[in-house]
Amino acid sequence: IVQSGVCSALASSNRTITVDPTSVGGTVSGGSTPICLGSGTGTMTLSGNTGSVVRWEKRVNAGSWTTISNTATTYSETPSSSGSWDYRAIVQSGSCGAVASANRTISVDPTSVGGSVSGGTTPICSGSNTGTMTLSGQTGSIVRWEKRVNAGSWGTISNTTTTYSETPSSTGSWDYRAIVQSGSCSATASANRTIVVDQGVSGPSATAS
Repeated sequence: IVQSGVCSALASSNRTITVDPTSVGGTVSGGSTPICLGSGTGTMTLSGNTGSVVRWEKRVNAGSWTTISNTATTYSETPSSSGSWDYRAIVQSGSCGAVASANRTISVDPTSVGGSVSGGTTPICSGSNTGTMTLSGQTGSIVRWEKRVNAGSWGTISNTTTTYSETPSSTGSWDYRAIVQSGSCSATASANRTIVVDQGVSGPSATAS
């Protein structure tokens, strides 16, 4: 406010200063976890932020952050590998510094791989043991083993270890396999191991002369 002598006081022209609110990153929520490799994350949503989304970022297994060219408050993708994936949004309010949101972590399980069963002995005689069969080359945990005779229906074996043996209950062609599941992925069967069980041979009867 300016006054010259006895003249009336006058106001200068204004100078406007805009004060932006401090950037607040907010939180990313939503999506699904865990998921199987090859599945989508589902829609993740940023909320509680102050400012505009500059970009999104992601990393796997706590590695380096990489840029996602997305300025929306939602994001989804199909992760390229198994592991622990972190997602976050970068938010900036006007002239204030950009800040990151809290992370959203999506666990991606590797696809189930059944592997193969080897070992044991074939053929064997009725009443003999199969010997130890061993599962190898699998990805995931063993849910159970299964068996069948002469290509019939599969029956459940309550065994979750990588080895199995038994004495088959009859002659025939016995198939054995393991059922393997990796996290949230679908279970899958290993390749079969076939054990052939032969009928025992009886000796001739002795007769009195």
